[in-house]
Amino acid sequence: MMPYVKAFNNVDHIRAFLSSRNLLDELLSIEMEMGNFLEAAGIAQRKGDVLLEVNILEKAESFVNATHLLLLYVTANSLWSPHSRGWPPESFEKKEQLLTKVKEMAKKVSEDFFCLACFEADLLSDSHRSLASLTCSLLEGRKCGNMLVELISARYIIDVHLQSQTSRYNLELEPVSDQLCYNMMACDQMSLETLSCIWNQWKLILVKVLAHLNPSEDIKSNDSAAVCEDLCAKLFGLRKDSDNRYVVLNVDSGWLTNTGRSSLEQDGNRCWLHTVHCQSCARTFMVNELSSVGLSVLRKLESIIETSREIASSPYAQWRSIVILYEIAMFLKEFCLANSLRKTVNFCEQKFFELLFRAWGDETAECFSDILDSSPAYGLIVDSVGSYTMAGNQNLTHGHLGRIAMFLLYTAKYGDMLNLTLEQYLNRDAEWAQFFQSLKSFLDTGVGRCSLVQTFKVALEFTTNVKWWIEKDYMSPICYMNLMECLGFFAMSCFMVNGCALCTKSLLVKMLKCRTSKAFLGNCLVSGLGDQDMDLDCMTFSPGVFICQSIRSILTNKHAIQEWIREIAPAIRYVPVLLRLVIMLYLLTLTLQLGDCYEVTDFLAKHRIFEDLPPDFSKKIVPTLKFRNGTVAHFTRVFGDALAAIGDTMVILGLPKGPLISSGLKAYRFSYTDLSDISKVMALLCPEEQKFSMQKDTKAWNDTCGNLSIARIQDNEMVSRIETHLSDESITFWEKFESFQVFMHDQVS
Repeated sequence: MMPYVKAFNNVDHIRAFLSSRNLLDELLSIEMEMGNFLEAAGIAQRKGDVLLEVNILEKAESFVNATHLLLLYVTANSLWSPHSRGWPPESFEKKEQLLTKVKEMAKKVSEDFFCLACFEADLLSDSHRSLASLTCSLLEGRKCGNMLVELISARYIIDVHLQSQTSRYNLELEPVSDQLCYNMMACDQMSLETLSCIWNQWKLILVKVLAHLNPSEDIKSNDSAAVCEDLCAKLFGLRKDSDNRYVVLNVDSGWLTNTGRSSLEQDGNRCWLHTVHCQSCARTFMVNELSSVGLSVLRKLESIIETSREIASSPYAQWRSIVILYEIAMFLKEFCLANSLRKTVNFCEQKFFELLFRAWGDETAECFSDILDSSPAYGLIVDSVGSYTMAGNQNLTHGHLGRIAMFLLYTAKYGDMLNLTLEQYLNRDAEWAQFFQSLKSFLDTGVGRCSLVQTFKVALEFTTNVKWWIEKDYMSPICYMNLMECLGFFAMSCFMVNGCALCTKSLLVKMLKCRTSKAFLGNCLVSGLGDQDMDLDCMTFSPGVFICQSIRSILTNKHAIQEWIREIAPAIRYVPVLLRLVIMLYLLTLTLQLGDCYEVTDFLAKHRIFEDLPPDFSKKIVPTLKFRNGTVAHFTRVFGDALAAIGDTMVILGLPKGPLISSGLKAYRFSYTDLSDISKVMALLCPEEQKFSMQKDTKAWNDTCGNLSIARIQDNEMVSRIETHLSDESITFWEKFESFQVFMHDQVS
């Protein structure tokens, strides 16, 4: 038949005749004989013979097209061999020969084109590549706009990090820029920062492509769309056949879903897939890839952090590791099931509190603040509220509300995210809801102290009137005392403007480290006597009376206190709680002149409180029972001696004169002027704190602050109990936060 066909006097007639009968081999032969190589290449494409098409394009000296096509063929067969999941690139017969041919053809185009082709070919090669060479490939791929080179290089670099031993990581590296990370990797070095950097680079490429594949997204840039389409075509082995369909080079590709395979249209050796199905399959694959690789990165980070506890001495360096871990976990929430990330979030919570313990024990406020102020720390807080409520708890309990209040008061961080979360689960008119709103207003604007104190008092009054033994989760004694002390300090700060206030060294240190109380004190000092917001009845006497009455009510039954501790917070010790109740009762009674301090002593004696308090304290106070008509100044001096006996010196705030002041009083004295410089006050109260720096070894957690023991967990049994508590996944974030309060406020002595 061929002699008959060749006798046609017009080549178009020959093509029409053979094409109509699908005689492509015969048509190809004729085109080759006639030297019509481009037409012959088109026929090879219709046949689905890629390597033949490459050879013909080479004959036609269409080296650019031939190079691109051969690279596409090698990529498809490297990533998508039968049963392959797309990574890592695999070897196949004659692969290296084909890559050599890629370079030979590219060299005939230009030096620049040759370099670009070499980057892609070398990445697909089976030869070993170092971290440094992979980093070079990634940067060159970015420089020349080859997203496939960027993607494959980044994926290889992630693998190098995942497969390396912890000993190869630099664990003390401070936060650095991406450029410094690339410089490190170019020197064949790695750290948690470089792993984070390369993960971000890789996932940003996938996120960019996913945005392009999402039909709901508006494509703002045609150039960006073209780059994403080009990457998908190269990555998945696709050739665009028309505006709405692609030719799939390897129909056994793992990226094709079952729906995608069932939608394939076949014509001889070629299979087409509609653009919509291509995008759907690609989207599914990339989401799964993000999830799979992301979880692998998380597991690696957890392993490094866990095994490097003794290597990384700085709490800040370890916190930076947790930040990296947490940020990746939060990103993956969109792509992974919540259960697969729960372990990581629990791990972050555990390490968060472990590092707070270390940072506080160091007495390095800067390190401690850096941890608390970070976005991931705040994210943990917000997520914990959401997790608590999603666990089937429709209402926030008194215990939960108290812990949230303590966190907000201490950190003074009350953003819109947490506010919106709380609003979902609190009636707007509820006592605690109104306090939270007043607190947010004060933190945002610096005004509204009267409203803050009043709503704080009402919220605590509401909780105080609840029977703790019938509540599912009542406020613990440590949390209750923290809040009571904070409210009491607010009252004393207001009163100090008109006179003097009594405090203790331990309480003042805690309040100056608590950011809200520190801000409240500063606000009172700045406002002065003429402040319209200074309603003394609302801001001092009303909360003072409430606190004193509440404490007296609690102290009438010390066995109930023991039961409260045993049932709600067994880690807390009874005597320190009792001592704090007694000290606060005395401080407010003396400062605000709310009663007879000798009568208070008689009340405590009748309820046998002194026999449970530290002997050094009790033996100073009890003898005053003989002086029924003693002066306030005399009792204040005795009270100061009792505080000094237990290492907690009295502090006088405000005016240096008054009925409370007498000669021989053992106390620090701070005037308005002194209190305007908090750093100097803290330096005087805590001279040892000045000796510490964030870079020092933090393995010893028993540092002291002046005469006041801020944190002591010296006995191994207590350390073990706390570590077990923190690592228990059944214990909520907020329960761990409460354990930190116990530690922070010297309740585990």
